[in-house]
Amino acid sequence: MGADFVTATRGGELTYHGPGQIVGYPLIDLSRYSPTLGVRDYVCRMQKTLELHLKEAHGITPIPSQHTGVFLDSNTKIGSIGVQVRHRLTSHGFSLNITREPISWFNLIVACGLQDVNAGSIETARSEALLVEDEIPGLVSRFGHLYERELTPMVLEDEGEIGEAIAALEEEAKRAGPWPKMPAL
Repeated sequence: MGADFVTATRGGELTYHGPGQIVGYPLIDLSRYSPTLGVRDYVCRMQKTLELHLKEAHGITPIPSQHTGVFLDSNTKIGSIGVQVRHRLTSHGFSLNITREPISWFNLIVACGLQDVNAGSIETARSEALLVEDEIPGLVSRFGHLYERELTPMVLEDEGEIGEAIAALEEEAKRAGPWPKMPAL
């Protein structure tokens, strides 16, 4: 297929992360909220962040679903959520399909265990080309607002060990070359 399979300790089932998506893995100490932010509220705010971005930035109104995630209609999912919370510390998070690129990958799996659900993207819903990097500032702003946090860009050179580790991973990714645009069958 051309994508690595990685087992994760988070909620949800099989999914895909790759080009054409924004993948957000917030690291938050829920006990720093007063009162402590509960897991359900944390996940609901995450879903609301994605829904608000779609509505405000693109005029797309997602439909309610019995399933976690963001849906364009009962058979089309555009955003996924799978989190882990241990000792009030969050990991994993969400993905939002921006371009058409992820769709061919999703067509090869049963994402999130939802047999009759297909992947969608903002690009297909709007019938216009989009760039992932153009979506990030608005999504980050909405995330900060809903989580009641001021978010600032990280300057890797100012972050010590953590900045060095991130820079090393980014360099490793560059050396690995571009991701495949389509699955290898």
